[in-house]
Amino acid sequence: MKAEQEPFLQARAVRAGYSGREVLRGIDLEVRRGEVLCVAGPNGSGKSTLLRAVTGLLPLRGGEVRIGGTPLGVLSAKERARRCAVQPQVEAPMFDYTVGQFVLLGRHPHRPPLAAATAHDRAAASRAMEETDLAGFGERSIRSLSTGEWQRTLLARALAQEAPLLLLDEPAAHLDPGHRFVVHTLLRSLAREQNRAVLCVSHDLNLAAEFSDRMIIMTQGRVQAAGTPEEVLTEPNLREVFRCEALRVAPNPFTGRPGTFFAP
Repeated sequence: MKAEQEPFLQARAVRAGYSGREVLRGIDLEVRRGEVLCVAGPNGSGKSTLLRAVTGLLPLRGGEVRIGGTPLGVLSAKERARRCAVQPQVEAPMFDYTVGQFVLLGRHPHRPPLAAATAHDRAAASRAMEETDLAGFGERSIRSLSTGEWQRTLLARALAQEAPLLLLDEPAAHLDPGHRFVVHTLLRSLAREQNRAVLCVSHDLNLAAEFSDRMIIMTQGRVQAAGTPEEVLTEPNLREVFRCEALRVAPNPFTGRPGTFFAP
């Protein structure tokens, strides 16, 4: 029997917070190459804080994070960026790059300081733009983009890093239904065909159920449930987390995956 693959991202008993407030209260999670793990939960449950903690942007108050088997704290910033690409929530662009220039920033971890972009760098950026439906946007100013286009540009920059681990904060937010489907199909493809590990935060329980291999639901800085979508998306779990008696769960008639809906 083939041995189970070691987790590429591993968090153990992670605690973190801001000022005097603790947000994460002992979080455990693992993500292996070849799978998509989706983290869901209500606003304020700690999802985005979790991403900041496992990338080192927020200091840990307890516990440990390992990326590729190495403790996060001993990795240099460049080595961390080679192993892990992050797509943050949408925020206003600070500088007036073109889309092509901005996506090419994802290649910086692979070059010496001040070195010019190589042919491989340009090819990686071009491929990332094609994958996110930005192929004709190279000369557009990022300040001229719609919110959805800017969202896809942030994702393209992360993809251009070619890191084995992708950490994505609401990658389908602000996107129309067609592009939501494209993005989530792409993430599943990156995991299965390129053997990447994908950790994705999402508010959309139905999209998460359709495209993830495993799910975590968080509440008040803790993991309420973890497992396959079928194991996690149960009516008792959803009522406990979202405090809504009207939430119901039923299989998607086309895919068989669990779906959520309201039944007052």
